[in-house]
Amino acid sequence: MTAVPDPQRIIVRSELGLGHINLCGDPTDASFMRCVKNVLGVDLPSRPNTIQQGADVVAYWLGPTEWLLVTPAERESAIASGLRNKLSDQFVSVVEVSGGHVVLHLCGNRVRDVLAKGCPVDLREGTFVLGQCAQSHLAKAPVLLRPVANGVELIFPRSFADYLERWLASAAQDYGGWVEHPASAMTPQGISSGPNLLDDRDVGTSA
Repeated sequence: MTAVPDPQRIIVRSELGLGHINLCGDPTDASFMRCVKNVLGVDLPSRPNTIQQGADVVAYWLGPTEWLLVTPAERESAIASGLRNKLSDQFVSVVEVSGGHVVLHLCGNRVRDVLAKGCPVDLREGTFVLGQCAQSHLAKAPVLLRPVANGVELIFPRSFADYLERWLASAAQDYGGWVEHPASAMTPQGISSGPNLLDDRDVGTSA
């Protein structure tokens, strides 16, 4: 990670090379939970808005019967296949959804202040802590947020990549701007960035 010359400046990094799997099943079924742990090496989170992290996977709670699994891209196919094989006799859903998501890592002392301009979740450090996640929106974009050791991680649909790039750049201006965001990683050639939804009213004013 490049050092932040200005502690207020926001550094944004696209996390590339990740695989995403959507998993649905019954957490009250001990066999389901056991089989998933055998494949992932970690229990699925059972408490709302929490995560479990293993050696090569992060499992995000999305709902009572739904999880998002994020893993290195080279492991995605093997994990998805392993889940389908182990759970072949159960009523479950295992869908690889990597192409539809973007993952950003934001760091800097004022990251939570920037995000608070467009997100209704209470992002204060004593409230939104390691081990939690939250599904919400950032301005007009649906997002999954997770606090990490030196910032906040955002996962969102690729169709909102251009919009959120613009929104974050505008929202960060009060805190010294942002740096080191490779736009090509968010909007690769051949993938539509979607409509420009940016509106001055989307970006709140700082306190």
